[in-house]
Amino acid sequence: MTVEFVPGQNAPLQTSVVTFRASSQTPFDVSAMVTDTRLQALSSDAFVFYNQPSTAGVQLTGDVVRVDLDRLHPDAAAVLCIVSVDPSGATAGAFRVAGLSARLSDESGSVLGEFDIPTAGSETAVICWELYRRNGAWKVRAVGQGYAGGLAELIGVHGVEVDDAPANAGSPTAPVRDDQVVEPVEEGRALERMWMIFEDASRSAASLISSSEYAMTRLDEELSVAVADASTRNSPAGIAAREAAQKRHDELVATARESHTRDSAQLAHELTVVDSVIPRAMASWESPVWAAGSARESLTSSDGVRLGMLSAPDRSSLSVPYCMPLPLPRPIWVDSTSGAAAVAVVSALTLRIMAAGPMPLLDVVDLTGSYTLLTDRLSAQLAGPVIRTHQEISARLTELAQAVDLAGLARNSGQEFAMSHDAGPSTPRLLILGDFPHGYSAQDAEAIMFLAEHGPMIGLSILLVGDDESSSTEESIVALAHGCRHVPAAGEIDVHDPWTGSHWVLVPDTLNPATQPQLFAAFDKL
Repeated sequence: MTVEFVPGQNAPLQTSVVTFRASSQTPFDVSAMVTDTRLQALSSDAFVFYNQPSTAGVQLTGDVVRVDLDRLHPDAAAVLCIVSVDPSGATAGAFRVAGLSARLSDESGSVLGEFDIPTAGSETAVICWELYRRNGAWKVRAVGQGYAGGLAELIGVHGVEVDDAPANAGSPTAPVRDDQVVEPVEEGRALERMWMIFEDASRSAASLISSSEYAMTRLDEELSVAVADASTRNSPAGIAAREAAQKRHDELVATARESHTRDSAQLAHELTVVDSVIPRAMASWESPVWAAGSARESLTSSDGVRLGMLSAPDRSSLSVPYCMPLPLPRPIWVDSTSGAAAVAVVSALTLRIMAAGPMPLLDVVDLTGSYTLLTDRLSAQLAGPVIRTHQEISARLTELAQAVDLAGLARNSGQEFAMSHDAGPSTPRLLILGDFPHGYSAQDAEAIMFLAEHGPMIGLSILLVGDDESSSTEESIVALAHGCRHVPAAGEIDVHDPWTGSHWVLVPDTLNPATQPQLFAAFDKL
C-alpha cells in the first residue's frame, strides 16, 4: 500500500534500489546529492545532474533518479532527492503556482511513497526526499525544504563546489561562515528555523562521534597487528608502527573536532543573530524583543515555545534552544516534590506561552498557593478563580472537558466555538495543574488524559506539576505520566535528538516573578 507522506515523516526502506520521480504542471529538473552525516556533499562528484548524470550508486536518466544503496560510496550517509526550476526563466516560481509532488518506487515500479510538497511561494529548488542511513539500516524522510535562491543556494549550502555548474545554478555559494550574513527568519517559520539549527548541530555532533569511534576502531586494529608478532613487538619497526597508528588516530580525531568546532561556531553565530528577531516565546530572556516597550512588531506571534537549552559539554560549548510547537502536542510534566520548587520553570513556560499570541486564558489548580505571585500578575487572563481546594478540581476539569468536546464537534462541523463567554472564537487556553496527583481523583486523571488528547486541536496546552508517577498503582495516572514530556524543576535531563540519536543535556528555562519584573513589563505590552 502506498504511503502518503507529510513533511518530516520517515519510514524504513525495505529495498536497496529506489527510483525518484517528481511531477508538476511546469518543466523542472531533477538531481541528487550524496552526503555525509552533516548533509555536506562528499565531493563535487557526489552531485548528480544533467551535466554529470552519475556517481557511485546514483544514476540520472531523463527525469528519473535511480539510487542503488548497496553501491553508494562507503562514506555515504544520505542521498538528497532534488527538483529545481530556472529562477531566471519563464517558469520562475512555478512551484508556487503549480504545486509539486514526489514519488519513490522500488525497482519493480511499486510505489513506496507519495509526497505532496507544501511550498511557501518563492522556492525554485526543493529537497523532496532524504534517504539516510541509521544504525546500519536505510530510511526515507519526506523533507520539502525549499530554497528561494534556487539550485545555486541549495548546492552551496550543502558544500558543493563544481567547475562546470548547471546552467540554472549560477555560481554556487560556499556554506555560510561566521563573517557572512545569516539568512533572515521568515514570519511563521521561526520554529522550523530553530529545529533546523538543532538538526545541524545534531548532525555535526554525529559526525564527530562517528569519526572518533572509527579512529579508535582503526587504532585498535592497527595496534593489534603491530603487536601480533612477539619477535618484532618491541623492535624499532614495531614501535614505529604503533607510533604511526597513534598519529593517524590523533590526526583523524583532530580533523573531526576542528570541523565540529567550526560548525559549532557558525551555529552559535547564527543563534546570536536570530535571537534578536525571533518571537518572544522562543527568544532568550536577554533578547531585545523582551525589552519593555520594544518597538519591533514583526514576528510577535509564535508557533512554538522555548522549553530550555541543550548542550553537550564533552563535545563543545555550543548551547541550542530546545523549542516545542504550540499548542503543546502533549502535556509538559514538571517533576517536583513541591509546587514551590517548580515555580521558576512553570513561570518561564507560562510567560512564554502567554507571549506567543493570541493571549490564552488561564485555568490554574494551586492547592498550596505556590503560584500566587504568578497568578496575581496574570489575573486579567484567568478564566476563573484559581482552584485552592481539591473539591473544586473535578468540576473545573469536567467543565473544560465538556467545552473541548463541544468545540471539537463544532470544529468538525465547520463552526466556530468559544471555550468561554469571554473568549474569542480562536482564543487558546493554558491549564496549569499544580500538586498532582495529591487531591486529584482517578476520574480527574482520566479527564486530564482526555484534555491532553483532544485539547491541542482547539488550542489547549497543559502544564502539570508533581512527583513522577510512572510507577503508580493507578493505571490512569501511569498512562498520563507516560504520555507527558517530563522536565525537572531543577537540574537537567538527558535528551537524544531525533535525527542521529546524539546525546544532549536539557536545562529547562527558569523565571522568578519576584526578581525579574522587567519581563512582565514587556509582557504588559503584548
